[in-house]
Amino acid sequence: MKRITFPKRVGFHDEVRKRVNHYFESNQISRNANWRMILKTAVILSGLAASYVSFLLSASSPILAVISTFALAQGILLVGFNIMHDGNHGSYSNNPRLNRIIGFTLDLVGGSSLLWRDKHNILHHTYTNIDELDDDLAVPGLLRFSRGQPWKPWHRQQHWYAFPAYCLMTFLWTMKSDFQKFFTLKIGDYTLPRPTITEALLFFSVRLFYFGYMLMLPLFFYPVVHVLCFFLFVHAVVGLTLATVFQLAHVVEDSTFPLPDQDTGEIDNEWAIHQVETTSNFAPNSRLAAWYCGGLNFQIEHHLFPRVCHIHYPAISKIVEQTCREFQVTYVSYPTFLMAVAAHRRFLKELGRDDEAEMLL
Repeated sequence: MKRITFPKRVGFHDEVRKRVNHYFESNQISRNANWRMILKTAVILSGLAASYVSFLLSASSPILAVISTFALAQGILLVGFNIMHDGNHGSYSNNPRLNRIIGFTLDLVGGSSLLWRDKHNILHHTYTNIDELDDDLAVPGLLRFSRGQPWKPWHRQQHWYAFPAYCLMTFLWTMKSDFQKFFTLKIGDYTLPRPTITEALLFFSVRLFYFGYMLMLPLFFYPVVHVLCFFLFVHAVVGLTLATVFQLAHVVEDSTFPLPDQDTGEIDNEWAIHQVETTSNFAPNSRLAAWYCGGLNFQIEHHLFPRVCHIHYPAISKIVEQTCREFQVTYVSYPTFLMAVAAHRRFLKELGRDDEAEMLL
């Protein structure tokens, strides 16, 4: 993998970090989970368990079965946005072992915390919006998420088919791409560390447990076709929601997609400024969005301070925005979720145009 560096220093990172540190110290607040986050965790996990039991017991009522299935999908999403994400970033607790346990909830809902820590924490958070390094931009051929990616004729319609395609995201993770990454030890040009025997056993045993409760156990209550439909419906809801929130954070018309110098691999920006200008927030005044998305609507704050529990993002966002203003760093924040969706769709449409044809006009 090519070496990318961020050599420029203008003082922004030092200043914003100093101000946020002062906020926690002066208010005598821990950066990690507080009682509200612990309560939130208990509510989400209880809701997830209740929705699953409700699904199993709703076989005699198609309407209740559908409602329970949708509730189960929401429970999985809330675990992903709120619990496993903080755990795998080490922000839930100052105890590394507890963070690993919390992060392992991703495995219980069909993902892999082992792969996530490299794919997301290292590649995405370090090389945000840098094509061929940020794996979140990689949807080979199907979608074009940056101008550096090759254009295909079908991209002209990607602003129409992108959202249906997002429904497949977690299904493909669970059934194919996680296994592919595990066996090849590759994410693009990045080489994954070889898993230990314990990690390999956990990867396969927990994935089998997931297939057991999502596919095998429901067969005692529902016909095969209904179970398959239930499985696909859960993944469609989870995939669409996760992918949409991810794309609103980085693939919108106001985001930047910097390219490193071909000879030196240097990005002409300070790392922290790169993070801000490749990232965007949405619905910053919505308590519902902050609660549901696990603070990921404050994506800028998350990228600058991934080891701070998301429960604190609304408060520190004011500090970050003010510091950006003083350093003349572009701070993109869409007032509502729908405005961010519109900005994402417009950008997809723009990227769907034939580059060569546009140059000739």
